[in-house]
Amino acid sequence: MRVLEMLLVASSVLVLMVLLFRNIINRKVGAAASIACGLLLAAQLLFEGYRWQMIPAYIVTALLLAFVLFRRRKVGKPLRYTILALSVVFLSVSVALSVLLPVFHLPKPSGEFMVGTETFHFIDADREETFTEQKDDKRELVIQVWYPAAESGRSAEKNVVFPKDRGLFHAYMQAYSGYLGLPAPALDYWKYSRANTSIHADLHPANHPYPVVLLSHGMGVGRILHTSQAEHLASHGYIVFAVDHTYSTVMTAFPDGRVTGFLTEQSQERLFEDSRAILDVWNKDTAFIVDQLEKLHSGAITSKFEGMLDMDNIGMLGHSFGGAAAFEAVYSNLRIKAGVNMDGTLFITKNRDDMKKPFMFMESEDFMNVNEQQAKYRKTLATDAELKELRLTREQFDTILANREMELKLMDRLSQQGYGQTIYIEGAGHYNFTDLQLYSPLIRLTGMTGSMNGERGAEIVNRYVLEFFNQHLRGIESKLLAGPTKDYPEVKYPNSVFQGE
Repeated sequence: MRVLEMLLVASSVLVLMVLLFRNIINRKVGAAASIACGLLLAAQLLFEGYRWQMIPAYIVTALLLAFVLFRRRKVGKPLRYTILALSVVFLSVSVALSVLLPVFHLPKPSGEFMVGTETFHFIDADREETFTEQKDDKRELVIQVWYPAAESGRSAEKNVVFPKDRGLFHAYMQAYSGYLGLPAPALDYWKYSRANTSIHADLHPANHPYPVVLLSHGMGVGRILHTSQAEHLASHGYIVFAVDHTYSTVMTAFPDGRVTGFLTEQSQERLFEDSRAILDVWNKDTAFIVDQLEKLHSGAITSKFEGMLDMDNIGMLGHSFGGAAAFEAVYSNLRIKAGVNMDGTLFITKNRDDMKKPFMFMESEDFMNVNEQQAKYRKTLATDAELKELRLTREQFDTILANREMELKLMDRLSQQGYGQTIYIEGAGHYNFTDLQLYSPLIRLTGMTGSMNGERGAEIVNRYVLEFFNQHLRGIESKLLAGPTKDYPEVKYPNSVFQGE
């Protein structure tokens, strides 16, 4: 709960005790106490802002104020206890809702630098948009960059997680509410959630260019869910470029006010064919972005980043489908030096074991569970009942199983060659690799995240990602990546991820 919200609830409880447990009370004292409570309500609404979780507490405060100001006689015990009981219930509901659905703020980055952010809109004039049927529709991308900010950034406009523009914010809430299966007004309080960045702050001066990390989101979400990861890297001296892969996001907003939704087709029947076609589009997005980085660095595109992007040290980080895109980009793009896949299935594995670049696979707890299940299925064919539960035909199941085996073999071969590394995190679910784990403790009840505390999950992911890029983009040897550590017992290093015969 926020400070004034806690004071409001505490003052309401105090007024209840004073008014309802004393048969005789100085009328002026009671009026003063309730008016003070009312002033706290006004202050909370003015300085912190309304949110629906506090409605029961607002009702209690208003009723107490009215009760004191307009009471004409002593109150009998039945009425006193009824008022007390209802008020306690209402206040308890507000407290519970406020704790379980909090006004979350992203964790403060641990690096030495302040963080700045701004957004670019790029159009690839050489590429037709394949997700729409509009003629001559070119591929457009929105990229947000986070970077080490100069001290002057302290006075710059502070950023929130979602856009401040009311219309744009409501558009995002409509999109995310559909994704989460909730009514849009239930997410209205997200407007108060703060990030740790200053908008358009100056770049921190340095005698050398900063290493670069590209960031790719999962299918159907967007770059916003990776804000804290980008902030963390930027605070440690990286410049992070996160893309919204247009038409594969829950929503993409362009500077001219246009918004796009999700138009990507990825059917169960043609999962791998569709996914490989989408990966091709995303891989071209990444290549195009690197082209734009070259122009930013050279000054062909005017920006604060001229001469400050280390084009010899570019890494890529991705989650879920974005993790698969990160692997494909690192493999195919000579300009990208190293990469991290956060819990993403690889859809292209053939001939990829000749990759000679460092790559880390960060997996959720389900990674090893699924691996064990597949080892069992290899020995005994899945029954029709099991296939029905999985909602798969036998052909689809066999295709998925074969791809999974190829993926695990590839991960093992890369590890044996000294280029690949695989870790998995006990207690982590698929969305523990995003900021969604920080939004509410109730997220874990949906199965989107694991049993792990969200703040702990963010700390582990951010630490290991930073150590990986420090080692492979900056040449700083990491003891953390060498094996298990008592500081992070949740992180496991399997000797082999392939449990074949």
